[in-house]
Order: sequence, then structure tokens, then C-alpha cells
Amino acid sequence: MKRRMTYVIIILLFCLTGCTVQQNTEMDTTSKSIVIGFSQSGTESSWRKRHTESIRTELEKEGYEVIYRNGYMNQERQIQDIRSFIVYQVDAIVFTPLQEEGWDAILEEAAQADIPVFVVDRHVSVTDPSLFLTHIGPSFKAEGNRAGLYVSNYFREQSNKTINVLELTGLNDTSPTQLRSEGFRETIQRDLANNHVTIQIQDAISGDFIRRKGKEAIETYINEGKMDTINVLFSHNDEMTIGALEALEDTDIIPGKDLIIVTIDAQKEMIDNLKKGIVNCVVECNPEAGVFVKNAINRYLERGADAIPKEIYVHETVFSSDMDFSQIPPRNY
Repeated sequence: MKRRMTYVIIILLFCLTGCTVQQNTEMDTTSKSIVIGFSQSGTESSWRKRHTESIRTELEKEGYEVIYRNGYMNQERQIQDIRSFIVYQVDAIVFTPLQEEGWDAILEEAAQADIPVFVVDRHVSVTDPSLFLTHIGPSFKAEGNRAGLYVSNYFREQSNKTINVLELTGLNDTSPTQLRSEGFRETIQRDLANNHVTIQIQDAISGDFIRRKGKEAIETYINEGKMDTINVLFSHNDEMTIGALEALEDTDIIPGKDLIIVTIDAQKEMIDNLKKGIVNCVVECNPEAGVFVKNAINRYLERGADAIPKEIYVHETVFSSDMDFSQIPPRNY
């Protein structure tokens, strides 16, 4: 009888222990945190740093675990970082591509691992668009349109005149460079015959979105004696514009007066220059992408891939010298 009671007690204990293990296992499964792998292209500007901070902050506020990697302007490094996310079996990958081409193989690896990819800021060019779930970022062509519209309106009242534009472009083979240029040219080429004004791109030189290279490109252009014929500087980002302004310090050209300056980004330093009359127009490129990325991931997890549009644009505006500066919100980058 004692032996039989012992067996019964052991069986009861085993059942209770089994139930406890099963309950704990279920709890661990339901409480498992969502892991997001985030690959940023670099930290080349205040804009990029704020872009990174925005995404990390919003994802972490949502309770997601974020594995962050900085590509330091090196595509091969970014590819290795994304591969490490795949090996780690993250729940989603967010990445800002340094350039458009060269991502097919690594995105195929992510697809085979059934990991959704959210492309942020710059675009990618792949043979199979299903390799990424969505693109979240600015409309770069619209930014170029807005810059061109400002220049067209600025010179609208000046008849029988040719306006020469120097375009300071960003990194080659990237969507911001290509689309901003396309949008700007598209807008300035519209019919201004009633005023007999011709707006033309005199030259396009590259500064790779980097302040130092922007300065070097403008210095070279000045030393070649070409700057005197330029009426407008259209720069693809604020960092290059700051470099250009440094280069112009050694000339008699007065920025904002002798040379109309239109730039894209809207970093705090450039808004300050706008208020001082040093630049004429600042087209915003909004780095606050975090809430858009967070919402897209939430929607994917709750409703699946079909609930996500292929393109998600962040909202942006334009700041110009003829506006009420008190209406410009504080810049934190």
C-alpha cells in the first residue's frame, strides 16, 4: 500500500511539473520581444545622425529590440551587417542603402529566410521588387520640383534674361541625386516664354553629399574662373552647401544676393543661414522617419504584408526668405 501511494504521489508531481513547464513555455513565447535589425549607411551629416536617432528611438519606444549597425559609407560592410541579421533570425530588417545597385543577392537571402525588408530613405534597384516589402522616405523628385519652382518664381519678373544655374550634385548612382536633378530640371524647363526668361543648367559638379567635397568642388570651379557667370547655386544637400559657402568666403560674391542659393535638407545651421539672408530657399528633407517605420512594422505584424503599400512618403515642406520665420519649427539636427 505504501509503495502504491508513493507511485501516485510521483505521478501527481510529474503532472504538476509538466503543466508548470508548459505554462512557462507558453509565457516565454508570448512575451518574446520582436527583434529588428537596422543597417544605416553612415553618419556623414547631422541629417543622417538625426535620421538614425529617429528610427531607433521610435522602435525602442514601441518595445522592439533593435540591433543597430553603422555601414560607414561602405556597401560591402552593409551587406555583411544584413547577413548577420539573417543569421541571427531577426523578425524584420530596416536598412538605408548607400547606393541603389548591388543588393539583389543579400535581399534574396533575406527572402529565403522569410524576413521582411523595409528600405528607408534611398531607393534600391533590384530585378525582383518583391525582395523588399516597402520603401519609406522622401519624394526626392518632389524635392527637386520644389527647388526648381522657387527659382522659376524668383526670376519670373525678370524679362529677356538668361539665368545660369550651377548644380552641386550628391553621390552618383543614388536615388536622391538622380531624382532631385530630374525634378529640378523638369520644373525649370516649363514654359516661361511670356517673360522671355531662360533658366538653364550651366554645369553640374559632384560633392558626394559631403561638406569637404562640396567645398573642394566649388573651390575648383572658382579657380577655373567659371563662378562669375553663375546666378543660382542649386545644392542637393546642406552639408555640401555649407562647404560651398566656406569656399565663397574667399571671393567677392555675396551669397544670397549676388548668388541665389537653393539647398535641400533643412538642418538647423542652414535655417539659421536662411534667417541671415545667406541662402534664399531651403527645401526640407525630413529625417524624422521613425514613426513611419514603426507604424509600417506594426501594420505588417498585425495585418500582414498585403496591408503595406509599396511606397510610404514622409511629409515635407519648403522654407524661403520671404516667409515668416517665426513659423519655422525648431530644428533638432
